[in-house]
Amino acid sequence: MTTEADDGNAVEIHLQRVSAKVIDELRLSVPLFLQKRGPSVLDQTHIRKVVKPSNTAKIERLVNTFQEWPQLLDPALEHLVQPFVAAFVHCVQNHAHNYRQASPDKSVDPLPRAICRVLYTFCKVRGPKVISRFFRNGPEILEPMLDAFELWNIPAEGANSSDPLIWEEKYVLLLWLSHLALTPFDLESISTPVVGTPTVSTPTTFSPPPGLPNVVHRLLALALRYLSSVTKERDAAVSLLVRLSLRPDMQHLQLHHHLLQWVFSSLNNPVGRDAHASFYFYTGTLSYLAGFLRSGNSHTVASCLIPVFKCIQAITLNRVNTTDDILGSAVARKLIIKIYRPLAVHQLSVVASSSLHSGMTSQTYDPDLLDSILDYLLTALGDKDSTVRLTASKALSVVTQTLDPDMSAQLVDDIIRRQQENSVYPCSVNFGKYHDTSSMDPTAVRRGLASADPLSWHGHVLTLSNLLYRRSAPSAFLSTIISLLIDALDFEHRSPMGTSLGGNVRDAACFGIWSIARKYSTAELLCIHTTDLQSKAHHHQLSSVIELLAAELVLTATMDPEGNIRRGASAALQELVGRHPDTVPSGIQLVQIVDYHAVGLRSRAMNHVSLQTVVPDKIYLNTIATGILSWRAISSPVPEVRRDAAGVLGHLVGKYGVRPSMLPLCRCSESLDAPRPFQRKREKSADEWHGIYLAHAAIIREGCVEECLLVHRPDPVDKHLLLEEDGIFGLEDIIDNGKGAGSELAIEALCTIIAAVSDQSEPGVMLTRLKYHMDILEACFRHCTGQNLDVVKTAAVSTFRLLEESEQLLLVGSWLNEIKEGRNGQLRSGRSNVALITVVGAILQSLRMSRVAENSVALQIEVLISELKKEVSESTKCAVLNHLFLPVLNRACSGYPQLKERLKRPLIDCLNDHTIDSRGDVGSDVRIAATNVLSKTAAPGQWDDAFYHEASGIVYGLAVEKLDKVRGCAWSCIREVR
Repeated sequence: MTTEADDGNAVEIHLQRVSAKVIDELRLSVPLFLQKRGPSVLDQTHIRKVVKPSNTAKIERLVNTFQEWPQLLDPALEHLVQPFVAAFVHCVQNHAHNYRQASPDKSVDPLPRAICRVLYTFCKVRGPKVISRFFRNGPEILEPMLDAFELWNIPAEGANSSDPLIWEEKYVLLLWLSHLALTPFDLESISTPVVGTPTVSTPTTFSPPPGLPNVVHRLLALALRYLSSVTKERDAAVSLLVRLSLRPDMQHLQLHHHLLQWVFSSLNNPVGRDAHASFYFYTGTLSYLAGFLRSGNSHTVASCLIPVFKCIQAITLNRVNTTDDILGSAVARKLIIKIYRPLAVHQLSVVASSSLHSGMTSQTYDPDLLDSILDYLLTALGDKDSTVRLTASKALSVVTQTLDPDMSAQLVDDIIRRQQENSVYPCSVNFGKYHDTSSMDPTAVRRGLASADPLSWHGHVLTLSNLLYRRSAPSAFLSTIISLLIDALDFEHRSPMGTSLGGNVRDAACFGIWSIARKYSTAELLCIHTTDLQSKAHHHQLSSVIELLAAELVLTATMDPEGNIRRGASAALQELVGRHPDTVPSGIQLVQIVDYHAVGLRSRAMNHVSLQTVVPDKIYLNTIATGILSWRAISSPVPEVRRDAAGVLGHLVGKYGVRPSMLPLCRCSESLDAPRPFQRKREKSADEWHGIYLAHAAIIREGCVEECLLVHRPDPVDKHLLLEEDGIFGLEDIIDNGKGAGSELAIEALCTIIAAVSDQSEPGVMLTRLKYHMDILEACFRHCTGQNLDVVKTAAVSTFRLLEESEQLLLVGSWLNEIKEGRNGQLRSGRSNVALITVVGAILQSLRMSRVAENSVALQIEVLISELKKEVSESTKCAVLNHLFLPVLNRACSGYPQLKERLKRPLIDCLNDHTIDSRGDVGSDVRIAATNVLSKTAAPGQWDDAFYHEASGIVYGLAVEKLDKVRGCAWSCIREVR
């Protein structure tokens, strides 16, 4: 059977195999796309004027194939992109005036539009920085490109849109112009002079400096126009503005100062048209500031640092009327951080380059700048949006790397302190009491994360991980950071709606451990002693930090509920073993077992990979066992995971001799040293107790009943102490009062552990305890809605066999009378009798009583006939036929043939049941159940010839019915009867 991980791996392998064929198809499609006929290479004499949209979509589809693996395009990228670039330049230089005339009917696209769509697809897959390297950058095409842009963007007469170009065209043209803005020649030398003042539309509040070349005026008009665009062309317009601002000839004309003054006035004191600017305008202006500071060197931007800082600070401190519009967006807050990051780096660079602050002015240095920026970045680590926290963490790691050692140590210490403020330390002796950790022994406490803020923890863990990745953290804090990362791997919070909130934290912790393995040497890690860490109880056998990290990664890779985190832990483990050889026990085998693809599916990771990890070295045994007893498995909110976890725990106990009493089972049942293992049950939910009971049942099946009771109990252990009345009625209350999933889980938990205890017992158990067990089971199957019928049957049969024969007959008789006295398929309690019928049928079929009284068999037949004749639901009739008919018939055939005759007519009636209601032909289920009974009783001598003749005629009629399921069942029955 294939798994999700196998499917993902197969897709990746398939893409690598077929990539050569796809590239070859692209090579053949490009000339046909661009020219009408001619050789396979591009011939400009045969360039098309129009292209069908279907042909463009074909090229886009082929390129999009590489979106998951864009590097596969690299060997052929130049040969694929250059023909489009050459054809576009040809159109711009020679056929720009034919743009509209080429496609008057709108059923085809002009060639430039089709080329722009294809080039954008390449940019989307491989990135604009890579694709723009293939653009023609000769200065001779700058003005023709501008002319074409302005000409094509003039609205046609009667057109509804003011922008005839689609956004892909504008994006590619602006991106190309930003690439041409890097030309090393002065723009004055390649600009066509104009007579008088250039008539170019720019924002009313922007006043360009005097002496600008005409081509710059035109470029500024385009860039400023699309700076507030809602689509991708805004990014290209920002790039064009930044590159114009940083050109030496434009700096000489003070263009960047005029643009910055316009940005400051637009952000802080908007007037005129800018006063009603949209959010996208603010995003564009902030992007320009971030790009200008990021791309410029410290000498270029030194005079702008303080004005930019005061402008952004006024926004963050709510001193301007645009604050709500800007700070209400995560994108804008992210851009503010991107502005603050180069501001801090440039400020530190300016300070370092000035001797004793000499030569610094109020325009280049502000003593409060760095503190204000760091405080804002630290606050942003708790932002509600992940993208803001990620940007803030990266910014802090870069700034820390630039600081001097003393200041960087203070900053890292502040980050750690802020994270620890979100943690409490519960005393290991007195649960639920929280104390100040300053006067406590660090080995006697464990970090508590119950009150931790998931957003703040994600931001701080991500910051520590980025510090490790850049080696910005001082070595003195390495042990503390590793302790926090280990805690973060076990972090989990849930919202009031049950949504997981801890996945981001654990994912960031995997990145942090991967960074440790990659950036720090073996000697540096071995210098850290495990006694310096607040390690967990199951790490007492691990001698080094590397072994401890490997064990934690194994636990996360096999037990974590999220697939990306399991795979991230697998990748970190592979890095740890590969970078630090001979330090992880059985490291190579471990990496092969905890494979990136093997842990993709959660059930496979838990049921198979986790058990395989203990085979090479038993050092991981306690780690896996403890993980099974944690929130990831036994206490998981997913019932199927709890069932798998119980099975794995039983396997560990039975095969590897794990002693549950030596494990921290108190993580799920709070204390094994309590008078009873299921104390304080009412503080837990049905989900938690479902996992706890399944775990104990798995242990009991392996013969380790003593481990579920008192470890130091002086008197002999009685396995039925597990089910004393004051120890189990907590779940029975859930069954009686609960509805839905909680009640079903409680039924499954109780029945599973009762079945486990009964299977490990022998007949002769104290009768009062067995009666109590049966009372619990009666409550279960009277409240069972059908999901747990198999579990209830198994528990009832296992416990029923321990009763004496007289008690068995008495109990079966009472159940049969209750079924008989019920009305309309309901018990006297109002519950459906389907579960009770199913249980009685299973008991009658599995037990072999030495003597069956005639009155008992008569009662069974009477109940069966009455249920089939009464006006009951089809589900009740099907339950009688499927579960009660055969055991009753077998007992009648064993010694009371006169009673068997009474069963013929009800069976014939069921074969002829054609009940129809608002749901449709509901009697078809009854006919199928009766046909199955007839098939199973088709042995010679079971029925007389007259009955076979009558029943066969009915079945032959069913074999030609309209319903497929009825016809198939009838034909199977005919083959059996023959």
